[in-house]
Amino acid sequence: MAWTERLPSGKHRGVYRDAQGRRRSAGTFGHKAEALRKASAAEEDARRRTRRDPDAWKQPWGEWAKTWWAARDVAPTTAKADEVRRRLHLEPRWENVPIGEITRHDVKDWIADLRTEGRSPELVRRIVHLFSASMVAAMDAEIIEANPAARLKLAGGAKAQERYLEREEYEAIREQLPTTGDQLLADLLVYTGMRWGELAGLHWSRVNLLKKQLRVAETFDEVDGRIKAYPKGKRIREVPLTDALVEALGEAGGRGGCGVEHVAGVCRSSLVLTTETGRPVRNSNWSVVWRNSVERAGVGHVRIHDLRHTYASWLLQRGVALAEVGRLLGHVSTQTTARYAHLAETPWDDIRSALEQPTRRVE
Repeated sequence: MAWTERLPSGKHRGVYRDAQGRRRSAGTFGHKAEALRKASAAEEDARRRTRRDPDAWKQPWGEWAKTWWAARDVAPTTAKADEVRRRLHLEPRWENVPIGEITRHDVKDWIADLRTEGRSPELVRRIVHLFSASMVAAMDAEIIEANPAARLKLAGGAKAQERYLEREEYEAIREQLPTTGDQLLADLLVYTGMRWGELAGLHWSRVNLLKKQLRVAETFDEVDGRIKAYPKGKRIREVPLTDALVEALGEAGGRGGCGVEHVAGVCRSSLVLTTETGRPVRNSNWSVVWRNSVERAGVGHVRIHDLRHTYASWLLQRGVALAEVGRLLGHVSTQTTARYAHLAETPWDDIRSALEQPTRRVE
């Protein structure tokens, strides 16, 4: 039965017990009657949602996880990583625990154990996020009323140090690449800002040498081994090509299909870049070529993905607007592009001019 509690502030908290008999708050209100009404409604709603199977909350988390896992719709790369986290970190702790008996305190103790075992902050965050997703799904299935892992403050891992190459540094690396094909691959990355999967999935039908541009509309998934019909963020975009790239690409090449399965859509041409056997280029293979070339160039540590960051920095340093850079990179959120804001040249002359203008007197 619902009840109310008077707080030191003079307000009233509505309180009730859920289907598992745990105390719950329905919120704080200015009037006692309103608090009681809200608590009674919350209690009735809790009972209604558990009438279908009042004992569902007693099932072990491991049993629920099988149902939840089968219904997940995530990318193959995500599923593969999550499968490892589930097997190594979730199942050993929660496999036989009734899902409705998992408390917030239990989750916090588990997180503390993960940290004590030496797991990195970023790994802990990902593990807990996966567990939280399972509990959210249980809420949607009306098995439990609240997610005990919700809104926990978790420290993220240290972000990878981004590197922005000077043109001389890039040229030094380029000279060390063993073949013209390797050089073209690197040029496409640094002069278009494409992600690796977008480059590996680039078809000749998406390249327009007359207009000096290409369309980023597919991406190759190395784990899944298939071509997806959209890049990250599902935002198809047009990217300009430099004269040097147009010359290097030459006339549209490749006839027939690419020979790689497409998740959706129809394959209209071959891939722009392939291995000697005609297969898509893989980051896991080419990274060896890249690392060796970087080492020989003597420019310090540079990741392949840093070529994308370099593309953004070169554009901003030449005065291209931040919003336009975000569009060219295919960013969905302006917050993602904002990380490059410090690279833009500050218009000091314009600022000085504005400050030096005489102030108009108001009559």
